[in-house]
Amino acid sequence: MLILLRHGQTTSNVDHKLDTVLPGAELTELGREQAKAAGEEILANYEVDRVVSSQATRAKQTAQIGFGERFTDIPAIDGIHEVHAGRWEMHNSREAHEAYLTAFRGFYRRQLEALIDGGDTLDIFLSRYKGGLLPLASQEGTTVAVSHGGAIRAFAANACEVSPEFAEVSYLPNCQYVVLDPTAGPTGDAVEDFGQWRVVRWAEYPLPD
Repeated sequence: MLILLRHGQTTSNVDHKLDTVLPGAELTELGREQAKAAGEEILANYEVDRVVSSQATRAKQTAQIGFGERFTDIPAIDGIHEVHAGRWEMHNSREAHEAYLTAFRGFYRRQLEALIDGGDTLDIFLSRYKGGLLPLASQEGTTVAVSHGGAIRAFAANACEVSPEFAEVSYLPNCQYVVLDPTAGPTGDAVEDFGQWRVVRWAEYPLPD
């Protein structure tokens, strides 16, 4: 099982800025409270075998606050940081957010050439994100990976059989999470069956039939 947890609230979230470049903003006090509550909830409901985070400051802080009492080793791994906003980095205008979301609509539809101006294509994003997560998805047990809202939705929409419309409207708030079963495809192999994984949970949204 793979649990993809969005980090807690940051100062950039408060200011509605597209903060995607490492190391990024730190958690707010509310973000720290969210991280603690999310860790407690996940540990109470899942048998977690390992926890990792992206290399962003906010993800590392969320992982440590949420799971540090249970896990002494929480590595920050390459590849699972946020989708790069390119020319819109640290912008908070309506134009910036619309441009970012327009690219994501292509991401949800598995259009590998979909592009954020000066940032990631879906092809670039998936290559690095899969490089970070697939080795963990192939291991036995349950992994929690603390990552980023846009990245989690884009990855899950491509890893699983969900409609692009569902991915587009199912926003992931701070410290909400998506649970995926990489072994539920026709062969049971996470790498071979990428694109046919099963969604077990997507935040608080009812799953589509």
